[in-house]
Amino acid sequence: MSCRNTVENVSLKKGGKDEVSVKELSQAQRDTSLKISAPFSLNNIKCNWKQIDSVSGATTIELRDYKTQRILLSYSDYFKSGNDFNSEDYFNVHFQDLNFDGLKDFLITSNGSTAMTDMVNIYLFNEKTKSFEFSEDLSDNAIEEIDKGNRILSTTSSTLDGETIKKHYFNKNGTIKYSEIITKSDVSENDSVAHYKNSYEKIVNGKVVMTKEYTTIE
Repeated sequence: MSCRNTVENVSLKKGGKDEVSVKELSQAQRDTSLKISAPFSLNNIKCNWKQIDSVSGATTIELRDYKTQRILLSYSDYFKSGNDFNSEDYFNVHFQDLNFDGLKDFLITSNGSTAMTDMVNIYLFNEKTKSFEFSEDLSDNAIEEIDKGNRILSTTSSTLDGETIKKHYFNKNGTIKYSEIITKSDVSENDSVAHYKNSYEKIVNGKVVMTKEYTTIE
């Protein structure tokens, strides 16, 4: 876990990869290994990370304040991450500004048994507490688009007969202005034409303020 110097709010010493120390744990924990990164700057905090890998495939990661060793973020799961040790890839993929407040947030995809049960877990950076907080509203099966110009985060989730598309519109301070949710259900009677029923909701401050239904042919 590392970063490139050109990425906003994230910096690290020059070099293709982190300086990572790998230590074998105690005899009772021989099936795990510990990796600790060199310090780096994230959201103007000097940090380092610890990663514990087990032979079962599960991994625990901890992002810590380098000076105090206070945990800023902890995550443990069977997650997809083929670029943990590549400094450029890791920070560009996992640390992005997802609520458009100028600070880097954290995202990581956990493995499900199918694409429908995969989950992109999103943790927003709280500048007041200097920590990352899980966002249930923004986490979803997949991220469709991060529209920086219009401050829109689009996500999708799959169902047996269709999909749900969510668009979150943000204020400049990183709070949600409103969200749009479209649920598409396949109501086709034959295989020649895809016929969908669409249910639309507009949500403001957690309340549904508009609904409509319509059909589309694709």
